[in-house]
Amino acid sequence: MRIRTIVAGAALVLLAGCGTGSGGTTGTPTTATQPTSAGNSGGAPKVSNPLTLTAFEAAPCTVVSAAQLTAYGLPGVTGSVNSGAPGPACKWSGALTAAEMSTGMVILPAGTSLGTTYGKKGSYAAFEERPAIQGHPAVVALVADERKDGDCDIIVGASDERAILFTFQSDEKSKYFADPCAGVTEFANLAITTIKAGAK
Repeated sequence: MRIRTIVAGAALVLLAGCGTGSGGTTGTPTTATQPTSAGNSGGAPKVSNPLTLTAFEAAPCTVVSAAQLTAYGLPGVTGSVNSGAPGPACKWSGALTAAEMSTGMVILPAGTSLGTTYGKKGSYAAFEERPAIQGHPAVVALVADERKDGDCDIIVGASDERAILFTFQSDEKSKYFADPCAGVTEFANLAITTIKAGAK
């Protein structure tokens, strides 16, 4: 399986204006259900119900449970802190398992928001709005469009000031290979469920 550091080019564009990344499938714009805020750079959708991230910044790998990982298709896979990421991050590497997929999560630094992403959307090879995840607006923002290779990154608005980057990569035998953005969206949904419930 192709292994890359799960830091994703999307974050690098936001933080430094350049980078390499991965891909995702075409999404259906949902601006009708995601009200925009004039105060957000680039007209990013406003986040009505901000997430509290403090506990997960301290322990990023607790953002999904073992039971959630099993249901997702990564039984027995444990997260490891990704110290090379630009913010608190964890990666779950299932590349060498039957699932043939890996995923990751980065809580982006303060000041790096969905508005920042929208403000730099011209820097991406692909920029696509996705349906909101539990009321939180989301976009696929790809420096290199590798959707056909089974990779996808999605950025979710945690608040108007903070965002979370979710990454996904897979090989041909993965159940999400043909639709990697479905894979990363499902993972993001699990993580947001945990964040809303609070640290365990």
